[in-house]
Amino acid sequence: MSYERVLTEKEIMLTVAQHLREAIHAAKPHLLAITENRASEKPYPDKWSIKEILGHLVDSASNNHQRIVRMQESGNIGKFSYEQIHWVTSQHYRSEKWDDLVNLWYFYNKHLAHIIEHIDPQSLNNVCDVDYGKPVTLQFVVGDYVKHLQHHLDQIFSNADPRERVKWIA
Repeated sequence: MSYERVLTEKEIMLTVAQHLREAIHAAKPHLLAITENRASEKPYPDKWSIKEILGHLVDSASNNHQRIVRMQESGNIGKFSYEQIHWVTSQHYRSEKWDDLVNLWYFYNKHLAHIIEHIDPQSLNNVCDVDYGKPVTLQFVVGDYVKHLQHHLDQIFSNADPRERVKWIA
């Protein structure tokens, strides 16, 4: 007879934090191996460069940092979304030094992993409207964040034509 032990909410957050750490540690040397010119290339005006994709991940880290902390304060923080096109465009990521952008992304995510592993388990069912059609829980936000990050890293490392990149579907 075998049984599977159900993870506690705390163990789930520790696992998510570990997955985030593993993803960023694995990606960082590969990101740094991308040249400045390659990271800046933008062959199509309506498709992001690699720098803009990574900049979008910095923006995602910033917005989800706020969500994660605020959702531990309140049972329902209401609407908390952001206009990703505006964020990427207004920050001019293509003119950012590539190594600096990689390091910002890496260290911000190290900090988020630290925050995630210390989330109060009693707050995991608190909700937020992130424009997914219905409010989502803090537990969902945290898991979705790591999946979203991995999705965009896969885009960066795929070397696919930007027109062929798989779109994010929540």
